[in-house]
Amino acid sequence: MKKALEAAQSAGIFALIICFIVFSVKAKAQALEGMRLCLNVIVPTLLPILILTNTIIKSNSRAFLETVFSPLAKLLRLPKCACCALILGLIGGYPTGAILTNELFNLHLIDSATAKRLMRCSFCGGVAFIITAVGTIHLGSTKTGVILYTINTLSSIIICAIDGIIIHPSTDKSTQERSIGSQGFCDALINSIECSTKSVAVMCGCIVFFSAICGLVSIPPFAMPLIEITNGIFKFNGSISLPYLCFFLSFGGLCIHLQILNVIKNTGIGYMDFFVHRVAGGLISYFLGKGYIFLFNPDTEVFSNISQITPRLNQINGSLSIILLASCIVIVVDLYNKKSKLI
Repeated sequence: MKKALEAAQSAGIFALIICFIVFSVKAKAQALEGMRLCLNVIVPTLLPILILTNTIIKSNSRAFLETVFSPLAKLLRLPKCACCALILGLIGGYPTGAILTNELFNLHLIDSATAKRLMRCSFCGGVAFIITAVGTIHLGSTKTGVILYTINTLSSIIICAIDGIIIHPSTDKSTQERSIGSQGFCDALINSIECSTKSVAVMCGCIVFFSAICGLVSIPPFAMPLIEITNGIFKFNGSISLPYLCFFLSFGGLCIHLQILNVIKNTGIGYMDFFVHRVAGGLISYFLGKGYIFLFNPDTEVFSNISQITPRLNQINGSLSIILLASCIVIVVDLYNKKSKLI
């Protein structure tokens, strides 16, 4: 069975290479679009904040934040350093929470159970991507970006709180009282630049790769954000309603999941566990978005860019979409089970 699966994977990859050669014009055009998206949106908005959040967690600056977030840490039943990583992860963006969690876990400052908790909830588009890129740049409304970011943050906090109450009613005191090891500011900054640049480079590589695939396969609009969130939102043919946009941003897309697969593997959380919590976070965000519209009845002008069209399954070939999504999930799960590391 294993050999058959490996043979099928090899055949699929070889077929994809042939497609890239035969349809190189379309693939190249979409890859260039992905590169422009990275250069114009991802790198300038995400990289600086990712560098700063990593610098804080590695340097003496974290001591002040641990004190500030101490009450929240007690409320969420998290160690102080873990709560600090959670908040910075929600601020920094999708890979930030996973990177900081991995850093704490590798330094033995949090145990496996705490690392798994953080991986379930420390997942958010962040200030730069949601408020600046999606809100200000794409939708032309900073206010909308703030609302989207607030809803996504609340979704993560709700998951963390429920997880702390139901699954982890108590916190390991030996872990809770530990203080994260620190570096000098200059050393922390240099290390953070190196780490953050690699993370953003991986993210951009995934975006370009999935963009090239979009040049070969006609991916339905409603499924695109589930596969690659940046292209899915910025290239959507039409507009996405606020609740659906909240869901997509909380889920993050399989492309983002693939980028942090090494961290998922290192912390010991199963991918299906992570995936289920991403779906749960998306549903929470969806209903929070619905509740916001119902309670506050926002002005039409503010949401005019995102309230015209709601993704519908009957707009495209639903069967093809389901097969495509299932194939992506199978690939990610298989990569998780591999013993070798991703490069």
